[in-house]
Amino acid sequence: MLTSQHLIKFLSLSAFTFLITSCSTTKALDDKLYDVQFLDEYIIPANFKFQNEIYGGISGVDYTKGELLMVNDSPSNPLIFRAILKLKGFQVDTITFKSVTRLQNNTFFEKNALDMESIRYDGDGYLISTEGSINFGLSPRIFKVSKTAEFIESYSLPSYFLIKGNNQPRHNGVFEGLSNGKNSSGFWFANELPLEKDGKTPKLYNTNSAIRLSFFDHKAKKVTRQYAMDLDRITKIPLLPFSISGLTEILQISQNTFLVLERSYSAGHKSQGNRVKLYLVDVSKATDIHDIAELEAASSEDIIYAEKSLVFDFKSIKRKLTEGIVDNLEGLCFGPTLPNGNSSLIVVSDNNFNKFGTQLNQIILLELKQVQ
Repeated sequence: MLTSQHLIKFLSLSAFTFLITSCSTTKALDDKLYDVQFLDEYIIPANFKFQNEIYGGISGVDYTKGELLMVNDSPSNPLIFRAILKLKGFQVDTITFKSVTRLQNNTFFEKNALDMESIRYDGDGYLISTEGSINFGLSPRIFKVSKTAEFIESYSLPSYFLIKGNNQPRHNGVFEGLSNGKNSSGFWFANELPLEKDGKTPKLYNTNSAIRLSFFDHKAKKVTRQYAMDLDRITKIPLLPFSISGLTEILQISQNTFLVLERSYSAGHKSQGNRVKLYLVDVSKATDIHDIAELEAASSEDIIYAEKSLVFDFKSIKRKLTEGIVDNLEGLCFGPTLPNGNSSLIVVSDNNFNKFGTQLNQIILLELKQVQ
């Protein structure tokens, strides 16, 4: 969710031109393994209500057996929506809402800020990540609820993800990404922005802005694998003093590869401030960093970052979208298998409850094709 906490100072154009030539930490993959194609867009009307609840602020999505699961990021009214998705060939036919559930009446919910950012089906319930509220002393959490939104458990996290430690998260920059593990032995999660002592927040020029891609092992009951990935820079000069670039979702494809959604936003461009990209990330050659508390204190020679390559830039489909808008895309999941046997991807937008002007409740359908 975009907030006024993510402010940056303007750089002069000359300084920007000079600094943009610096190198990124994350290495690029040599070969293209996947191809992504746009299929369709579906817009849910502004202020659409289901069971007296407004649909909006959707920051996470998942899909199984014809059903979409969506979560909003409203701390005052945390909701889980369920809807039936039907495709007609390679296009969205209908989205029919089925239920909406509010998380409430639980001590864990009352003691933790429910700024929910991602959700995944997990057997008999749902995995959910929340950014907490760092400025108000509330740490981020990953927890599980039943399908009726009853609290089941919370997961133990390394101290550097919690507040008041030697290293800690930045406010509104924590657990945006969440993915089920391929072998069901655990789950992956990722922070939106670098921890305070892991690197700088992205700027208009390339920086060392490392986020942690972490694996929580159910049997060990702790994080057992973790890799560093460098974020992309802010790609558009802001016309107002507000910009951000960070990870918004992850999706594991194989044991060592992930799809990573990154969103850059620069204020002052009205509805054209977003730049959203989908990357393929490979951790097979990366250093396991889960025991390293502060990445800035570690030698750059001691840490090999994940390899990362662009697979889809949403800018390429602007003319095919409603009013040419790529909105604040934050949710990503696998969708139904397509008629040709390929996997589909579903991407959803967080309209920020229209706090920053008119935005879209945008759902985009993509095709994922393996090249090799």
